[in-house]
Amino acid sequence: MNNKSTFLNYEVMKEEITPDNVFAMAEIIAFTETRYLIGYMGTQMQKMYIDLYKDILNKNDVTRALSDGYDLVQECALCLCEHYGKHLNEIIGYTKKGKKITVQMACIRRMNKLINRKSRDRYRNISLEELTRKSEPTVEMKEEVQQDYEQCDKIVESLNLTDNMRIALECRMAGLSYPEIGRILPISNTSRRVDSADTSLRVRKCP
Repeated sequence: MNNKSTFLNYEVMKEEITPDNVFAMAEIIAFTETRYLIGYMGTQMQKMYIDLYKDILNKNDVTRALSDGYDLVQECALCLCEHYGKHLNEIIGYTKKGKKITVQMACIRRMNKLINRKSRDRYRNISLEELTRKSEPTVEMKEEVQQDYEQCDKIVESLNLTDNMRIALECRMAGLSYPEIGRILPISNTSRRVDSADTSLRVRKCP
């Protein structure tokens, strides 16, 4: 790999941000940040770093497609475009803890958010070509368990409910409210309240 000083002009980092030097600055910031993140993100960032190096080295080759790593350069350039006329070390804000935020730090933050999104997408999307028997996604199908109502029927029989009480109980088990049950039972309001209350009391006492 060629010496980075042969294709990256670090003197541009001292200049005022202009349309003419935005991409030169963005390439340096992205290149140095990916190299720094290798120690934290391992092989994934190492590959992005190498791809980015090749992109910068061969960016004038119109027949070559740029890698995902160059997205970081473009994201950084977009951030720099918002600060024409400033220098990278100029303060543009403060964190919640009162720490200074420079133009360069703001660009790095934008790039890190993009890196995080790419990392999440990488783990969420599985390539069929990379699947092995152990890594294949599996779906567990739970067997449908048939509910046994025999015990429930025995309990209901032991309550010695009247017809109206049984209807009220079935309605409650179906999720109906007391006013809805009242519209179903063909008896007076007083009887409905008594039957519903008596049924609820008997059910609570049931073991």
